[in-house]
Amino acid sequence: MLIQLLNRHRRLVQALFWLTLLIVLGLSLKPYSGDTFNFHISDKVGHFLAYLALGGLMGVGWSIRGMRPFLAGLFALIVLGGGIEILQATHWIGRTASWLDLLANAFGAASGLAVSYRLHT
Repeated sequence: MLIQLLNRHRRLVQALFWLTLLIVLGLSLKPYSGDTFNFHISDKVGHFLAYLALGGLMGVGWSIRGMRPFLAGLFALIVLGGGIEILQATHWIGRTASWLDLLANAFGAASGLAVSYRLHT
């Protein structure tokens, strides 16, 4: 029933994906000042949750079914996370890159896509 409701509002889900993507980009590329959001959760949990949302919204918004679209979506989100980590490694942003952040991003994206895939079956 939930997936039927979401399918009827696919454009809204797609818009939420793009909004979430902009928020993730903004927070990820904002120079670190020490006074950023502090939800008292692990940095890795934050990465996982952000990409869980992106993967889930992508999977539902574009009705990702089948292994090829799943892997294409996952690849796109991993490239996004990797690109952000590369940008964070530059000196002008004032952030640090981490392989563990990229790994948390990948697991979050895979989990979000898997949940949306499961909703479709």
